[in-house]
Amino acid sequence: MAADAIQKWVDDHGYTCNIEKIALEGEGRIFERVDLLWKLLLNWMEEIRNADFILFACHSQGVPVTLMLVAKLISFGCINAARVGVCAMAGVNMGPFSEYRSRWISGSAGELFEFALPYSQVSKDYEAALKTSLDFGVRISYIGSIDDQLVSLESSLFSPVTHPYIYRAVFVDGRVHAPSFVSHLVGFALKLRNLGIPDHGLIRELSSPLAGSLYSGEGHSRLYDDEAVYRLAIEFALETSNVQGSTLDIRRSHPSSQVNPYILPFAMRGLLEEEFVRRELYDETMQLLRQFDEWKPTSKVLKDVKFRLEGIRSKL
Repeated sequence: MAADAIQKWVDDHGYTCNIEKIALEGEGRIFERVDLLWKLLLNWMEEIRNADFILFACHSQGVPVTLMLVAKLISFGCINAARVGVCAMAGVNMGPFSEYRSRWISGSAGELFEFALPYSQVSKDYEAALKTSLDFGVRISYIGSIDDQLVSLESSLFSPVTHPYIYRAVFVDGRVHAPSFVSHLVGFALKLRNLGIPDHGLIRELSSPLAGSLYSGEGHSRLYDDEAVYRLAIEFALETSNVQGSTLDIRRSHPSSQVNPYILPFAMRGLLEEEFVRRELYDETMQLLRQFDEWKPTSKVLKDVKFRLEGIRSKL
C-alpha cells in the first residue's frame, strides 16, 4: 500500500519512477530483530544506495526497530537518497498501556514495557537512533489511532519529543466513529504540536479515556489499511523544506501510577491561552465550543472528561 501511495503521488505531480519494495519481517526482542533485518537489508544495498527517495512504513513494535535500522544505515554511509521518510503507525514509542503489564508477560512482549522507562536500555538506544535519523534529515510521521486498544496516543505520537522533522497525526475511522468534540480536540492539539506549540500535556491526559476495547477493538491495526496514512507521510517527506540547526528536544518523566483528574482542565486552559491560539485560531476555538455543547458522550470515561472540562467552558 505504501508503494501504491508513492505511485499515486508521482502520477499526481507528473513524474515517472521505478519503485522497489523490500518486505522485512522478523520475530524476537528489539535488538534481535534489528540484527536479523539488517542481514536481510544487506541484500538490497545497491538499491538503497541508488534510491532518490526511501520510505519506511512500520507498525507497532516495528517503529523503534525501523528507526534503529535507519540510524544504522546512516552510520554506515549506506543512504545517498535526497529524502528519507518514515511512516510510523501506532508505534510503541513509550510502550503499551501500562495497565497491561503483568508478571505473566515476558520475552519480546514484556520488553515493550521497558520503552515506558526513560532510562531503560531500549529507550536510550531508541532515542539515540532517533537523534541520528533527525540530524540526517529523515522526516518522521508519527500516526496514532484514536481508539487504539494496545498503545496510548501519547505513546504512538511520541509526545515528549520535539523536532521540525517530526509530524503528528491521528487516525479516526469514519466507519466506526462519527466526528465529535474529542476527535476535533485531538486534531486541534496536534495541529499546534506540528506548528511547534506545546499541547500542555493534553494528549497525555486524553490517552487513557480514549483507549479502545482490548476484546473487541481494532484501532491498533485498522490504520495501516488506509492509503491516506501513507500519503500523509509521503507529502511530509517530499513537500517540506529543510531546516538548519534544529536539535531534538526530549522531555520525558517517569510514569506515574496515580491519576490526577485536575490536570486535564489546566492542560486545556494552557492550550487555549497560547498567544498563537488567541490571535490566529479564534474561529477554530469557537467551533470547538459549539462542538463541546453538542457533544453527548455515552461511555463513563468520556462523560467524566466532559465533566472535568466544564470548568473551562468560559475560557472556551
